[in-house]
Amino acid sequence: MGSEAQGSLQAHAPFAGVSVVVPVFNEEENILPLYRALTRVMERLGRRWELLFVDDGSTDATYQVLQQVQRQDARVRVLCLRRNFGQTAALAAGFDYAR
Repeated sequence: MGSEAQGSLQAHAPFAGVSVVVPVFNEEENILPLYRALTRVMERLGRRWELLFVDDGSTDATYQVLQQVQRQDARVRVLCLRRNFGQTAALAAGFDYAR
């Protein structure tokens, strides 16, 4: 997927924590509520964590909303696929980039 993905992720960077991979497609209105809910749950773990959102070729403003969230929270990482590959491929790409 290397040539099909864009973004500034460092694959396999050292990280001892929990990675949550979330594939999304045309979910601009759901990103913030999902981010808030996941953050509340993850903060209770008492461990380091990251949320890795994989935008699976959305045609709405999903990627822009994800970028805003990422700018506000360093624990959020975003991978944007150039086109819609489907949930399985999006999850596989996310697993590859998860720390």
